[in-house]
Amino acid sequence: MEKLGRYFEIYDDVYIEGRWHLVDPADQHGANISAVFKRGEPAKVAGPVQLGHSDAAPRGDSLDYTVITGDRVPVVSARVGEMLKRLAPGDVELVPAAVEGFHEQFFVVNVLTVRRCIDEAGSGQVEKYTEEDREVFPDKAGKYFLVVEMKIDKSKVQNAKMFWTWGWGALIVAEEIKNAFEAAHVKGAKFVEV
Repeated sequence: MEKLGRYFEIYDDVYIEGRWHLVDPADQHGANISAVFKRGEPAKVAGPVQLGHSDAAPRGDSLDYTVITGDRVPVVSARVGEMLKRLAPGDVELVPAAVEGFHEQFFVVNVLTVRRCIDEAGSGQVEKYTEEDREVFPDKAGKYFLVVEMKIDKSKVQNAKMFWTWGWGALIVAEEIKNAFEAAHVKGAKFVEV
């Protein structure tokens, strides 16, 4: 039997002092496009994506890995973008991004792979929307509204290196991405094994 690899949920380390908080992804016409990056499909964005800073915090320093506040959508530096292109070429689309007040190249990471792989029995607590919820949440029936101490069924990952969990929207990376980020001292990412 083939030994299955390890996987990690990747987070934005919000506890880094003096860090930036990015908001309001917009296309070149100023339209908010955050939903485009959560579908697991090519983005089709007239770029570069314009990103601003949260009014709730000082502007702060750039990070190699962060997420758009409130969206979970990753934004990475050029060097991290190169790493993802090399390690997860079929799973990600890198969309050029311009961050207000910064001249460096950044990318919004559009994760194209979605896997239905949450191990409901192995996770700490799992609650789903039901058919009765359909009246209030028409597109949520069968999806998750709570997953605590999430575990995944690795046999359902199908060799993906970076993917969204179906119905919950957690972003998962393979161990080789975690190891590469740590070896390169990527600032902003933290990991929890799933």
